[in-house]
Amino acid sequence: MKKTINTLSKAAMIAATALVALPTSLQAAEIEGWGDFKLYIDPGHAGRENQGLWGYSEAEKTLRVALNVRAFLQQYTDMPEECIKLCRETDSDQISLEERSDEANAWGADFYYSIHSDASATKNTIVTLFGGWTVDGVNVEKTPNGGKAYGEFLNPNLAGVMRVGTRGNRYDRDFYMPTTGTHENQYPYLSVNRRSNMPSLLSEGGYHTLAEQQQRNMNDDYKRLEAFAAFQSILQYRGLNRPSQTFLTGMVYNSENNQPINGAVITVGDKTYTTDTYESLFNKYTKNPNLIHNGFYLFEGLEAGQEVEVTFEAEGFEKSTQKVTIKGGGETSADYVTFLDVPLTNVSPAKVDAISLTDLEKVSSFNPLIITFSRNMDRASVEEAFSINNDGKVALSWENDYTLVVDLSQLDALWEYTITIDGNIAKNSQTGQTLDGDSDGQPGGDYVLTFTMAEPDVDAPEIVSTYPAMDGEAIYTQRPPIRIEFNEILDWNDDKYEGWFEVSDSKGKTYNVGHIQHSVIREASVLHCYLSEDLDSDVAVLVSLKPVKDLSGNETKTLQFRFLSEYRPCLETTLVRQLSDLGEFWAPDGSGSSKGLTQEMNSISVEGYSPFHGQNTCFTINYDFDPDSPDGRWLIRDHDKTGSDVTFRGREGILTMWVYGDGSNNTTGIFVRDDSSQALLMKADELVLDYRGWKLWTWDIVNDEWAETQTAKNPEPFKRKWYLDAIYVSHDIGEDPVLDPEEEGYMYWAGNISYYELASSKWDETAVRTAKIEDIELGSGVESVAVGNGIAISSKGAEIFVSANENLTEVAVYSIDGRMVSAVNPAAAAASVSLDTLPAGVYVVKASTESQSKTVKVVR
Repeated sequence: MKKTINTLSKAAMIAATALVALPTSLQAAEIEGWGDFKLYIDPGHAGRENQGLWGYSEAEKTLRVALNVRAFLQQYTDMPEECIKLCRETDSDQISLEERSDEANAWGADFYYSIHSDASATKNTIVTLFGGWTVDGVNVEKTPNGGKAYGEFLNPNLAGVMRVGTRGNRYDRDFYMPTTGTHENQYPYLSVNRRSNMPSLLSEGGYHTLAEQQQRNMNDDYKRLEAFAAFQSILQYRGLNRPSQTFLTGMVYNSENNQPINGAVITVGDKTYTTDTYESLFNKYTKNPNLIHNGFYLFEGLEAGQEVEVTFEAEGFEKSTQKVTIKGGGETSADYVTFLDVPLTNVSPAKVDAISLTDLEKVSSFNPLIITFSRNMDRASVEEAFSINNDGKVALSWENDYTLVVDLSQLDALWEYTITIDGNIAKNSQTGQTLDGDSDGQPGGDYVLTFTMAEPDVDAPEIVSTYPAMDGEAIYTQRPPIRIEFNEILDWNDDKYEGWFEVSDSKGKTYNVGHIQHSVIREASVLHCYLSEDLDSDVAVLVSLKPVKDLSGNETKTLQFRFLSEYRPCLETTLVRQLSDLGEFWAPDGSGSSKGLTQEMNSISVEGYSPFHGQNTCFTINYDFDPDSPDGRWLIRDHDKTGSDVTFRGREGILTMWVYGDGSNNTTGIFVRDDSSQALLMKADELVLDYRGWKLWTWDIVNDEWAETQTAKNPEPFKRKWYLDAIYVSHDIGEDPVLDPEEEGYMYWAGNISYYELASSKWDETAVRTAKIEDIELGSGVESVAVGNGIAISSKGAEIFVSANENLTEVAVYSIDGRMVSAVNPAAAAASVSLDTLPAGVYVVKASTESQSKTVKVVR
């Protein structure tokens, strides 16, 4: 734990995990005149509700801010103990919104103050909200008045001590439903303002979903500083004097990258403060010791007007001493706070922090090697220090000053290479120290990386999946986006391959192809064929794709697959949400139900094309789950603020939604609410994102089960009305997670998922299918999807022997750089190839039949 010494009594201090104790004073209060004014404080939420980054919740923070407000009032004023009430005093207290305002009303409170922090956004700000609305362009405050007046003090005070921007002191309905005319509902928007019978205000103190704020939220003394602003504002609102308090605070950070420094020791006279560390605090919220940094420090009770010398020290950094005069007060709370931010210079030599290669025994030439240094590097010196053996040819580039990119595309397959960065030449750009290449903590020492290139790719691309499924059927759609997912990246050119698809049916009809789209997702290609017209009902459909090549030049034969079109007439369709814009959806981290997110990539956007190409863009969730989350729970609940445009009644029909999968093996679906109750319900059989590209998610409301999350509040779901609440993405690695991305079932932590057209439809279930898949035949020369194992390859000396369970079409020999050096076309079940004319070395032999192929490595 950090060690803090200040002039306040121990009873007024907060322990890291305990709540604030109430001080006992043996002397007269510094501020008198409180009277019988009754203050009700509402720390927003309860338990661990509304978790922000790294699992620290809004509810935990607001409770401790509230307890500190009470501690300040009882420390410095003559407020009677019975004149302040908190709706909750521990993390286990559970009390609803209605119960809070009912309690304040019954108690006869003179003012209601609700403390919150905010979610989402990209800029850290505060806002204060009092009850009010607009009539004929004029704002009206709820009666009795007072919320606005309190906010006029609190807003600048809170923004000042937190050092963040402000969205203002606002009428709540005007804030959430801005208008220049007249609000239809002429009463406060927020429950705490609407239901309370006294002046009231709710404050949003920064964003717990932004790293810069959440890192400070975790610090107990930072919450005390926030409480100080509220405490002073209450005194100003009451017309009381403010006590003579002083604070010295700030941030200690790395001058090179502006990262706050953990474990920095700050000294003022005989007082010391140590900034939070992983061991003292952050281990509660992450498994990664290098993830969270706040560099925050706070001293209370230094003498106003005094010039003090402040010393800053941290391991691996130069010591710094600063002089500052302690501020003694003024108009706002920030005038009582002396801010001193200090940059320290890193004196540790740079080292290699990470490399992008995961398997050094089979390195792909298609992906660059990315080397990440611990410090900003002098680029020219690193490039001068860089070398590679065996005449390897690489190209160097930089993403930024600490990230070197090495292009491996010209290296030979199966060859072993060693990269060396000379530790006596490469240096960091700030202090000029040479590289600690061997990670012994001292400058100098070479960084050495040895790896082996993977064997050459001599196999043509293979189909992983199709939509509609091969020999399956299209359901609940007459115009499916036809999708083919491959196992590797295609060498695709939109102009060259326009018209490469052909779609026909068993009645001889050929369909118009509107557009072909190629996308690369997780190092593999997916092709979409968007039709310009609906398919006929109840027919067998044949999809043909002309030969395509991978990046190594391996070419498929013509690819074909079949499926059956929808046979049932659609009787009725009701659009629930178009999902072609952002609408009123919250950001992924905007809901307190969202858990285990990082800050880097979580957002919503409008991207790509709809399943009916060219009509609309589609709603996209960009997610980035945090593998270091200590909770072991990962969920995005992307709430639709307004709900669906249509409210449904009863259990009937089919819900459908187009979902563009990212091959992550995460799951997605929707939440719905029943009759505006608190019961959230979700589909029991959620969609697994084990595919790339478009697929239709379906939910049979009549027959599919609903999984309820709050059955006690809603024992009979869907007897009443229901509506869309949210789209969700879930990452659940289970008890026995797959840890290797190369293994089947691995769940990726980050990705992008798109959604389009959530609809409810009814279909003629009396219709009977008459078409059969055999109604249309596959053409000859079609590439097989499955690779068999009925081929044997062996060698003896310079002779290669091949046998198969059917006739061989080709036996080819490739050099390690992927060049074909020999080939035969035996048209028989056995063959041999001589390597006598080839130089000694490593070769790759590929044998193929009409339905299978096999590749082995041999040494000549």
